[in-house]
Amino acid sequence: MGNAVYRDIIQAMVMVDLDHLILAVPLGYRYLSGGKTVVSKDYENTITVADALYSHTRIKMPYSLTIIGY
Repeated sequence: MGNAVYRDIIQAMVMVDLDHLILAVPLGYRYLSGGKTVVSKDYENTITVADALYSHTRIKMPYSLTIIGY
């Protein structure tokens, strides 16, 4: 919910000699909101962000990426 995936991807861009980034992301995160259980689909959201960044022609990502869902 804090958009940590964006932070992790940007921080990795400034790391020295990084050729490959591996992110471990939960499949879902359950929390209560207004007394109801809500599931945040963190893995799916991370895949969507990565697809957008890596398929775009304006940006050349300096490393390859593996996303592991747990």
